[in-house]
Amino acid sequence: MHDYEYRKKLQRVPNGLVFGVAEGIARYLTLPVWFIRGIWIIAALATGIFPVLTVYLLMAIILPSGPQ
Repeated sequence: MHDYEYRKKLQRVPNGLVFGVAEGIARYLTLPVWFIRGIWIIAALATGIFPVLTVYLLMAIILPSGPQ
């Protein structure tokens, strides 16, 4: 098998808490999901909720749904 068959892909998790975006990012970066959710919350509080919410929703639409 080739190396490209083992590459990680950024995907959202179908049964995630809110669209599975944070959990998909956490799996991709091999970090705990609470850490990624905390970063999203801090970013939302620092920039205003609308810009972060817009990026989150766009990621929920654009990212393919991955395995559980």
